[in-house]
Amino acid sequence: MWLALLFPHWALDSRGAMASQKALALVADSSLGRRHVIAASEAVVRSGVQRLMELADAQLRAPDACVLERRADAESAALERLAGWAWRYSAQVHVARESNNVATTRLVFEIGASLRLFGGQRALIARIQDNLADFGYRHNAGIGDTPAMALARAHAPRRLRSQPLARLPLSCLALPSGTLASLQASGLREIGELLSLPSAMLHKRYGAELLEYLDRLHGFRPHGLACYRPPQRHITRHELFGAVESVQGLAFVLRRVFIELGAVLRGAGAAIQTLKLALIHDQAPTTRLTLHLSAPSRSADHFERIAQYRLARLDLVAPVLEIGLATDQLRPVEPDQQTIEHDNSAAPTPGHWPAVLDRLRARLGHDAVYWLHAPADHRPERASCRAEQPTDSPTPSAAPRPLWLIEPPRPAPANLRFISGPERIETGWWDEATSVRRDYFRAVDGNGRQLWVYRRLDDEVATGSNVDTPRYYLHGLFG
Repeated sequence: MWLALLFPHWALDSRGAMASQKALALVADSSLGRRHVIAASEAVVRSGVQRLMELADAQLRAPDACVLERRADAESAALERLAGWAWRYSAQVHVARESNNVATTRLVFEIGASLRLFGGQRALIARIQDNLADFGYRHNAGIGDTPAMALARAHAPRRLRSQPLARLPLSCLALPSGTLASLQASGLREIGELLSLPSAMLHKRYGAELLEYLDRLHGFRPHGLACYRPPQRHITRHELFGAVESVQGLAFVLRRVFIELGAVLRGAGAAIQTLKLALIHDQAPTTRLTLHLSAPSRSADHFERIAQYRLARLDLVAPVLEIGLATDQLRPVEPDQQTIEHDNSAAPTPGHWPAVLDRLRARLGHDAVYWLHAPADHRPERASCRAEQPTDSPTPSAAPRPLWLIEPPRPAPANLRFISGPERIETGWWDEATSVRRDYFRAVDGNGRQLWVYRRLDDEVATGSNVDTPRYYLHGLFG
């Protein structure tokens, strides 16, 4: 069972959900060098503007419409992202887009193998339509036993899509314009009338191409469609509908960007841990942001929340025209039964520790939040170090250690009262610059503070073993 999705307004819808709500006309150059309208918003269409109308005529009917050049590369990128979303429902996804005809933009994928997983055909179609509504993509849908049959139903008027294939108009078939015109001139109106004609006669008049297409329509030949494969990394650019001048407006646009990214990751069964954003300006250098996550995620809500914290600390140097997005390598996620059934999309809850950590780093800076790791080293200066992730540390020393370490050590105050010690630490001989030969003591000074002090054994060697007043150094404070 195949599902075909046609996007007759793709040139407009792929630019963002806000585009269809504005008085907007997209134009492109024709083969004669004249500019004509290839898509327009509903407000402009109500003014009498039609597809393929010359721009001069369209501006007479809708003088207040905003005219934008068509961006074919942006349309292709958006369609690739949608194919990544469809991968969630099928391992056989085909995308196609013809630059000269906006209405032929389509997405075809096999859904028969996914019916039981998503609760049957009705539930699956409802979920797909809800997803497309969230994206802001208007579409026509058709279901058939073959890709060609599904596409034929998608081209049919809504009232006829549930009819048998033979009752659909002949114009629903993907036939060359000359062949279709010849068949219609012969009086054929429905697909069934074409299928009833002898194959020898069709071959003689229209060649083998028509018969091969009819065989693919019925499944007698392989469909021959190239299938989409998810990339190793997700890299794309999103053109904005007009310049965005404020951080608040940028956060609104980024929500759509992250919804699409989350859909692509769910489709690929993957997650990411690093996300790079490029805010592209017109007359200023690109602003770059890197979002480091403490754990792999594919939640659009989580991406949006972390980005908002980062944007709150950002002053835009110039209006933003485009947003570039690049992830690290997609990491496979093994879904459990609960993930499949409830579709939680690996979203961390607000109280989940990785989510809290990401929020702290986004607000305070990535380097301001880190772990302490205790390496296997007895030297106090080397007893702890920073770590990006929690690590397994060796068992700490049983001897008491101060809460605060003073670096560098300074001369200890006079009149100390020793509580315990000495504890000898003699190590690091392999590195002369950091070798340690000390005796440590717990002591109390005149103010009642508990101190961690030491004397250097090298001082005893240098001055003799009978030192009346050894020199002590303060290295830590107990809480």
